[in-house]
Amino acid sequence: MVAVLALLWVALSAKLFVWPARDPVAGAHADAVVVLNFSGPRWQVAEALARERAAPVMLVSVASVEWNCPRASFPGVRLQCFRPDPFSTMGEARYAAQQARQHDWHSLILVTSLPQATRARVRVERCFSGSVQVVVARPPLATFAYDVVYEWGALAKALIWQRSC
Repeated sequence: MVAVLALLWVALSAKLFVWPARDPVAGAHADAVVVLNFSGPRWQVAEALARERAAPVMLVSVASVEWNCPRASFPGVRLQCFRPDPFSTMGEARYAAQQARQHDWHSLILVTSLPQATRARVRVERCFSGSVQVVVARPPLATFAYDVVYEWGALAKALIWQRSC
């Protein structure tokens, strides 16, 4: 029985956090790109999207708008940094949805890490009724096991206790 449960846990972990539903970077297009929890690998993916002009607006979630906003410029792309409230994926989803309502956006591209992709999609789709594409950055291999364990708890929290936007 323990072996069956362990195998089930590994299979679900693989489906949810290692090979989640995601969209390709190349050819992606939307009203805005939303970069969740701005960091190195995510920023590299966001830069590729900006160079391809995947969206005219890029929302970047940062710890401090004053100190952490990337000093980058991309022709035809307006970069807007924000600090979500609460400082979490839920706060990021709420902010993106609020901006979408304010600017009449119908599609978003989320840039997140591979393990967070499932939870990010759940959170944003609860707040935003338009089209959501998820593109991912691979986290460092050294943190991948920790990230998967963390995501189990965070996804449970999103599915069980924080079911609204």
